[in-house]
Amino acid sequence: MEDAIKQGQLFLSELTAEERSCLYNDLLSIKDVYLCNKDTSFYTFRKIRRATKRCAECRKRTFSYRTEHKGELLISQIHEQKRFKNHYRIQILFNGQEMEYAFLENLLQHLHNEHFSYNSHAIYA
Repeated sequence: MEDAIKQGQLFLSELTAEERSCLYNDLLSIKDVYLCNKDTSFYTFRKIRRATKRCAECRKRTFSYRTEHKGELLISQIHEQKRFKNHYRIQILFNGQEMEYAFLENLLQHLHNEHFSYNSHAIYA
């Protein structure tokens, strides 16, 4: 995991300031959705025809970030339906490897520290 964290920080350093800002905002929105839905599943009987399929998967949102050095971060918010049970999950692919949510938390913390560090901003009197 330490190696992935270092690779993640290297990935962030290769992004432009605008891309880092967009990634920071996207990670904040993903965090909100994840915290609301992480332990949530529910049953629905409204769409019986679709529910009779064995398994259905629908990607709600996908975020993709690439660098010039072939670094790639792909985050997908997925709604799964198995029979009548509905479930939400987040899939994180970093350079083709599936990562855990802790990886995103680390990136978010690094970006937060970068955006709000008082050492890098001029202090006005």
